[in-house]
Amino acid sequence: METLRFDIQARDFTGAGAASRALKQHLKRIGAESETVRRAVIAAYEAEMNVVIHAAQGGVLEAAVDEGQLDVSVSDGGPGIPDIEAAMREGFSTAPPEARALGFGAGLGLPNIRRNSDRLRVTSEVGKGTTVSFTILLRAERGARDERPTSLVARAALCRDCRRCVLACPTGAVRVRDGAPTVLGHLCVDCAACIAACTPRALTVAGSASPPSLDGATVVVPPGVLVDYYPFGGPGAALAALRALGAVDVVVTHGYEAALRAAVSERAAAPVGPSPVVSPVCPGVVALIELRFPALLPHLAPLASPLEAAQLDLADADAVFVVSCPGQRSALLAQRPTAQGAITTPGALRKLLAPLVAAGQGPPAPAPSGSRPTDEDDVLVVTGAGRVVAVLDQLENGLLTDVPVVEPYLCDGGCLGSPLLQNEPSLSAWRWAAADVAAGGRAHERRLAYQPRPGIRLDPDMATAIRKLTELERVADGLPGKDCTVCGAPTCAAFAEDVITGRAARDLCPYAAQASQSGARTDEERVR
Repeated sequence: METLRFDIQARDFTGAGAASRALKQHLKRIGAESETVRRAVIAAYEAEMNVVIHAAQGGVLEAAVDEGQLDVSVSDGGPGIPDIEAAMREGFSTAPPEARALGFGAGLGLPNIRRNSDRLRVTSEVGKGTTVSFTILLRAERGARDERPTSLVARAALCRDCRRCVLACPTGAVRVRDGAPTVLGHLCVDCAACIAACTPRALTVAGSASPPSLDGATVVVPPGVLVDYYPFGGPGAALAALRALGAVDVVVTHGYEAALRAAVSERAAAPVGPSPVVSPVCPGVVALIELRFPALLPHLAPLASPLEAAQLDLADADAVFVVSCPGQRSALLAQRPTAQGAITTPGALRKLLAPLVAAGQGPPAPAPSGSRPTDEDDVLVVTGAGRVVAVLDQLENGLLTDVPVVEPYLCDGGCLGSPLLQNEPSLSAWRWAAADVAAGGRAHERRLAYQPRPGIRLDPDMATAIRKLTELERVADGLPGKDCTVCGAPTCAAFAEDVITGRAARDLCPYAAQASQSGARTDEERVR
C-alpha cells in the first residue's frame, strides 16, 4: 500500500491544486485507468479547494493507494457545515466574496465529489471542522501501446555535454551520460524541444540529409514556411524554383491545415463527443496526450494531421514529404511504414535551392494578395510545450469548459517555430500571409486509432508498480532534491526511477552520500 500526505494552505489560490496534481502523478505511475485518474483528480481537487476557500487554518489531504482502490481523506479545522444535505445540492455555496471574485465557490464542490467517487462520507462539526472521505475503485489501464520508435537521432560526436536538452524535454525523455545524449522511447513524443536546445545539433530528426532527387515526376510536399528563407521573392518564388529544378508539382500543406481547422470546428459545433474538441494538427501533441493525458483521447478529433492527409491524397504519386519535426516523420511512417525513402528534412531541401541562392538567381516575386482570411473565433491556439501541458492539465482536471476548440502546437509559434526551419516565426507568418500561393487540401478521417501509451507507468502489473513506486520514493528521499542534471537526468525523481529500473547507478549522483549522511544526522537529533 502506498500512502500520501499533503498539507493544504488556506486562501492559497495560487498554489491550490498541488495536492490533487501530485495524486494524479502517483496514479499514473501505477498505471491506473485514465478515466479513473480523471475522476480521482476532480474529486480531490474539489475537496482541496473546499479547504482553501473555507478553512482559515488550512487542512490536510491523506490518500492510501492499493491495487484495488484509492481512499482519500481531506480534513480541515474550518467553520464546519451546518447542513450537509443542503451542501450536497448543486449551487449551494457559502464561499466568501474573495473566492467568488476569482471564479471559485459555484456550489459544485461536494456534488462533484459525489458524482466522481464510488463511496463518499462527509462528517462535520460546526466550529471544529469537516472531513470529506471518498473511495474510488481502481482499474489498470488496458490496451496501452508498446514503446514506439522515435524519429530523433543522437550524434554523440557533436555532444558538448551541456545538458540543455535534458532540461528542455517536456516529458523527461532525454538523458546525457558518458558525454552522449540518449532518448527514452517510452517517454519521447517526437517534439523538437531538445533539437531547439541543442546548439551543436547533436540531436536532430532522422532521415537523409542529402538533397532529394527531383526527376520531373516528383511531387514535393513542404511546409509553407520552409520556403520563406528563399531570398528572391519569398514563398511564391521558392515554390517556382522547386518546379524549375524538376518537381512536377509542389503541394504546400497550409491548404490541408485550413481544411483540418474547418473540420474540427464543424465537429465542435455538432454534439458528437466531449468538449472542447482538440485538433490533431500537431503529431507531437497527439503523442503527448497518448502518453500523459490518455483520459483526453476522446477529445481528440479522429482526423489526420495535415501532412498525413496530404500523404493519403498522394498515395499513388512519386512524392517527397518535407517534415518540420520528428513527430511528422513518425506519423507518416506509422501510416505508411514503407515511406521512409520519401521523407526528407528542411536542411536537405535548402541544399537543393542553395545553388540558386548563391548565384543570386530566382524567379520574380508574385504580387501580394493581402492576408489570407481565417476564422479563429472558436479556436484557442496554444503554442509551446509548457503552455500546451498547462492547458491539457486544466482540460483533464475538468476546468476548461468555455472553449469549443483547442489547436495545440508543441513548438513555440506553432509549426512556424520549428527549429528545423530556422526562421523567425512571426516574420514568416507575416510574409506567408501576403504570398499569393495556390493551396488545395481536404480533411481526412484518421486511419489509425488513438491509443494510450504505457508512458510513466512503472510496471504493467499494478501491484508491482505500487511496490516500485514505494522503492522509487525511498531512493528519492536519499537524494538532495537539487535537480541539477549532474547525474544526466532532468530531476532527482527521474534519476531515482533510472536507479530502480537499472538505467543508472546511484553513485552517479555526487550528492547522494552527503544527503544520506545529513538525513542520518537529522534522525539522530530527533532521537536525542
